Amino acid sequence: MPTLQTVHGRIVDLRHYTNAHLLFWHRPPGPSDRYELWIKPGEGVERKFIVNTRTMPARQGHEVSLIVTAHKLPQLLGLANWTTIDGVNYARSDAPSLLRVWEFVMLPIVFLLMVVIWGDIGMVLFVPAAVAYLLMAGIVRAVTCTRLARQVDRAIDLEAWRTSRRTWTLH
Repeated sequence: MPTLQTVHGRIVDLRHYTNAHLLFWHRPPGPSDRYELWIKPGEGVERKFIVNTRTMPARQGHEVSLIVTAHKLPQLLGLANWTTIDGVNYARSDAPSLLRVWEFVMLPIVFLLMVVIWGDIGMVLFVPAAVAYLLMAGIVRAVTCTRLARQVDRAIDLEAWRTSRRTWTLH
């Protein structure tokens, strides 16, 4: 599981981009909307974050907390808007598909290899092997996605607790 970090600040700039797909069969399976957020922490420099989603519960000027991965190029996984008391868990709302396109491309190749190597037995064994592989891959990805969504939920709850404590101590 990735290590998560929190970035708290005010949205300085928010831009929404929509990709236009001219050919029907060239559309991506996921969201084609993209948001660019520029966040200015209380003390610090502005930072840019990009999220591919159709859901953005914040506008320019809102105070937000972003839940991001701790990578060199952070991935935005959650957003909590403290101005409107709203939020979204992108790990849950825009979850990746459980099966990949390349897996379905590889199935005929694996079938041919099994037939060439084992003959008729390879033909018979292909169906249960393919079903077992696709089922296992889907289950593993579903469990991983669910664990990540729970981790983001906990990070949002922790940030809500930390933010509420900060506002109480200021008064």
